Amino acid sequence: MILALMLVLVSQSLAAHEAVMLGPYNVSFDMNTTMEYDIFAELPTSGITSSGLKFVRYNMSIETADYFALVILTGYEKNMLASIEANKEIVEAALMASGCESPKIYQPLMDGQPGVLGNCRFDSGTILVVASYSPDAAVRDNGEYSGQTNCRVMSIFPWEVTRDMLYTLHVEIPAQ
Repeated sequence: MILALMLVLVSQSLAAHEAVMLGPYNVSFDMNTTMEYDIFAELPTSGITSSGLKFVRYNMSIETADYFALVILTGYEKNMLASIEANKEIVEAALMASGCESPKIYQPLMDGQPGVLGNCRFDSGTILVVASYSPDAAVRDNGEYSGQTNCRVMSIFPWEVTRDMLYTLHVEIPAQ
């Protein structure tokens, strides 16, 4: 009985549930690690896309002495294409900008939505994982799969920690 209780307590301590407000978004996830980490939510920034569409971006970092992950939520003033191809372009561009030469690309469900996950291993042994999806995407009247919010994640945490964070990631979209 005591052994069973200890196992339950240990397993609960490995899965720290986090809930963070990023602007109007409530972001939740589990960090399946015993590492101590800090979470920092940055002030929002705004900008305009090359096609003239306004957006507001919210960043959150999860940091240890050796690892980090970055969650980037971008809210656009209008729906943006959220297809697999659109997310693949985002992921490949981020990996290439990081110096990745031959990324591996996957198409998992993220937060119940189709997304794209890519990774590469650098000579140092570090694995960079980049993921992108739209938590509010849907097929619209024009037949396009689009949403007003894009969620991107970049992580150099060990794969098991990143995988579990992505598997449990949930973004609540504010009512419009």
